[in-house]
Amino acid sequence: MPVLTSKLDTVVSASYMMFCLYSHGANAQRDHSEAGRLAFADGVGFAASAVGVRTATEVSRAFVSVETWSRMPWILPEQRPFDFAFEGVVDFPDNCWRIDESLDSPVRCGIVLPSGAGRYGARVIAYNHNEVLDRFEMAQAGTEEFTAALDKMRRLIPEAAERYQIQLWPLGRQG
Repeated sequence: MPVLTSKLDTVVSASYMMFCLYSHGANAQRDHSEAGRLAFADGVGFAASAVGVRTATEVSRAFVSVETWSRMPWILPEQRPFDFAFEGVVDFPDNCWRIDESLDSPVRCGIVLPSGAGRYGARVIAYNHNEVLDRFEMAQAGTEEFTAALDKMRRLIPEAAERYQIQLWPLGRQG
C-alpha cells in the first residue's frame, strides 16, 4: 500500500503561463527548457530532470501541492473530477525538488526528497484549469463579466483558483 511520506503546499505565479518542478543536475537548464517547451504544446511536459506545467493564464496564481509517496499512489474517487492527469519519469540526482515560480523561497531553493536521490515517477493532476481558462478568455473578449472574471482570477479563492497536485514516488536509487 502506498504511504504518503511528505506533502508541501505552495503558491506559484507562473510567468509565460508556465512553471517547472525540477532538480539541479548536469543538464538542468536544458531539461528545464525542454519540459517547458513540451508543456506549452501539451499541457504537461517531462524531460530528464524536470516536469513543466502550462497554466491557464499568466495573470493569476495557482495552488500547487507536492506529495512524495513510498510507491505509486492510486487516483482515488475523491480526487475526481479533475481536468487532466499526466504521468512521467523525472531524475533527482541532487536529492531535491524545486519549483521555479513558487512564492516560497525554500521551494525555489530546494526541498529534500525523503526517499533520496534517484529516478521518480511523477503525476500531475490539474483542477479548475479549464474553468480558469474559460474565465480568462471571457475577460479577454471584453464581455460584461470582464471585471468580475479578472477579479476572481487574481484572488486566490481555493474553490475557483487553478490547483495542481504533483505526486512523486521512487522508481530507483542512484548510488
